[in-house]
Amino acid sequence: MRNKLLVFLFFGLLTPIVCAQKVGLVLSGGGAKGMTHIGIIRALEENNIPIDYITGTSMGAIVGSLYSMGYSPDEMVELLKSEEFKRWYSGEVEEKYVYYFKKNLPTPEFFNIRFSFKDSLNNFKPQFLPASVVNPIQMNLVFIDLYARATATCKGDFDKLFVPFRCVASDVYNKKQLVFKKGDLGDAVRASMSFPFMFKPIEIDNVLAYDGGIYNNFPTDVMRDDFHPDIIIGSVVSTNPTKPKENDLMSQIENMVMQKTDYSIPDSVGVLMTFKYDNVSLMDFQRIDELHDIGYNRTMNMMDSIKSRIHRRVNIDNIRLRRLVYRSNYPELRFKQIFVEGANTQQQAYIKKEFHASDSEEFTYEDLKKAYFRLLSDNILSEIIPHAVYNPDDETYDLHLRVKLENSLAVRLGGNISTSNSNQIYLGLSYQDLNYYSKEFVLDGQLGKVYNNVQFMAKMDFSTTIPTSYRFIASLSTYDYFKRDKLFSKNDRPAFNQKDERFLKLQVALPFLSSKRAEFGIGMAQIEDKYFQKSVIDFEKDKFDRSRYNLFGGSISFNGSTLNSRQYPVQGYREALIAQIFVGREFYYPGEETTNKRTKEHHSWLQLSYMKEKYHRMTNKWTLGWYLKAVYASKNFSENYNATMMQACDFSPTSHSQLSYNEAFRANQFAGAGIRPIYRFNQIFHIRGEFYGFMPIYPIERNSLNKAYYGKAFSRFEYLGELSVVCQLPFGSIAAYVNHYSSPKKEWNVGLSIGWQLFNYRFIE
Repeated sequence: MRNKLLVFLFFGLLTPIVCAQKVGLVLSGGGAKGMTHIGIIRALEENNIPIDYITGTSMGAIVGSLYSMGYSPDEMVELLKSEEFKRWYSGEVEEKYVYYFKKNLPTPEFFNIRFSFKDSLNNFKPQFLPASVVNPIQMNLVFIDLYARATATCKGDFDKLFVPFRCVASDVYNKKQLVFKKGDLGDAVRASMSFPFMFKPIEIDNVLAYDGGIYNNFPTDVMRDDFHPDIIIGSVVSTNPTKPKENDLMSQIENMVMQKTDYSIPDSVGVLMTFKYDNVSLMDFQRIDELHDIGYNRTMNMMDSIKSRIHRRVNIDNIRLRRLVYRSNYPELRFKQIFVEGANTQQQAYIKKEFHASDSEEFTYEDLKKAYFRLLSDNILSEIIPHAVYNPDDETYDLHLRVKLENSLAVRLGGNISTSNSNQIYLGLSYQDLNYYSKEFVLDGQLGKVYNNVQFMAKMDFSTTIPTSYRFIASLSTYDYFKRDKLFSKNDRPAFNQKDERFLKLQVALPFLSSKRAEFGIGMAQIEDKYFQKSVIDFEKDKFDRSRYNLFGGSISFNGSTLNSRQYPVQGYREALIAQIFVGREFYYPGEETTNKRTKEHHSWLQLSYMKEKYHRMTNKWTLGWYLKAVYASKNFSENYNATMMQACDFSPTSHSQLSYNEAFRANQFAGAGIRPIYRFNQIFHIRGEFYGFMPIYPIERNSLNKAYYGKAFSRFEYLGELSVVCQLPFGSIAAYVNHYSSPKKEWNVGLSIGWQLFNYRFIE
């Protein structure tokens, strides 16, 4: 009898453990609104409500996966507030990983159409729009850091995560949902959140996987079928698409791609929480505190009802301890073997050298990150999709890289349209190839009223122990400066000043520090300046005076840039320290027909210059930039004052000043500086002010014989200012501006420009 009683007591105690109430949490998609889920999880934890299983879609998959792999609500909030998370959906690269060494000068194209020799005219399909709004460059990489260790710990089985997990994606070709229960956790979450047009889809098992919300935005069915919980808690932060609006592109896209989802849970099955929001957009991630509190407060208001349905309790301290123990088993990210897919043997050798020197050498995630951005910096590789596969034998990861090479040929078209005289048409042709080394050949040019250029560049990059780059540049340029600006005006009057420049240059570059390069150059040039020396000109009869310079020179420079835009940047920096030495001869040809006078002069000089611009983010809306340029040139004077001023160094910190000839801002030695306060309305629109002062150390003066001489040191000061409203678009910038120069007096300019105003390499930098 006693034995029977003990057996009865044993099974009586065991029954609550074996048959303990199991709780499943289902999280819907909904973009930034999905951060509401974190508040719900926090409220459940604080009230000792168990979470035994999680299923989620899209943003629900992100939050669910983080909790399933051992993140606390505090850690989730910290991650989603971090700069790292902002880079997920912005695609921006941190300054320290910008690899300037491989970059060319920015070019002013609107479109870059790529194709290969293999393409026939029938198969040639130019792509003018990007594959996604968000550049995947950051997301491809960061998912290794976030999810690879959890995948290794659970051995690819999502049932063995801290909390068993499922997420849903969509196979749009076969018109069905995809349920992920095994494999790479990062791939599963990435697929579940890939909303069409916003994020680029990911290929899994030869299927392009899109956002799970297309077919199932609230996977209660997956929860029931896979986990069979006793009760379900559902969080719905989304709704079925409403009637599309004429001027709302996102509502139209949602109606085209999203199928209707059943957002209900029967009372007998569980507890449902639905939310309504005031104007929360897909990407409003900066509102995390507000959205978290909405979920927390709503859950706390419903807590009595939840507790009445869920009788089992868990100890929050015990959860925290188990979470720490689980994550302590995460293997460190150490890589060894590299496997490359999508490249030939020679290309694979080039790619692997960026990561390590030999297959037996280990490298860290930080090494991976640096090499990843280095490889993508020269635009030969269009995309790198990395995966980390864990090897328990030696506790390292194999790095699998799926690379996509850009088509070798490219045609670029762009320029600038302006109400001033800066109208430009740009056309570029390039060929790129990657084998044991990278090579690129570029022929491009610009046609405009002021600036005309044709330039050829051949570049070779070698992935040696110390990477080296060789550039050969051949260039023809002309600058025609007109007195008055007209919109697309005809060449109905001669230019007051013209400059023709022809040069050949060879440059050898090495990486310098993290985002700079050191360049050594040598070259030869012929520069010809045309000008009038008198103020009263008969354009029917008078001819230019000409000064021609045959020069040979060399240079050493240290330069770098992390600016976030080709023009009108709002973050990053640009810096250049340049030492140049030149020798050559000057030939002067007067324009008067009555004389054949011609003079020759020898010139040699040293030129040192330093330029830096940098932007500091003061608040979410305000950015303060500054600009500094200082030049010292030991130039001799040319034959006359006008020729001397044409050869003098200029201070032109604004787009408008770069296409203007203004003697007041020219000198052989000077310092110029300014500030750039910027107010950002959003990622597209901002207002920027630019205010500069310019001081020649020795201003160049004119005597009665029209010869140049140095005036009194620091005796002159000039200033200029500009205010502009800027719209930054992927294909170009739109800017409306007004500016003022101290000289000539009362010099005001108002204008509008569309596109990019950028220039090619110069002989004298």
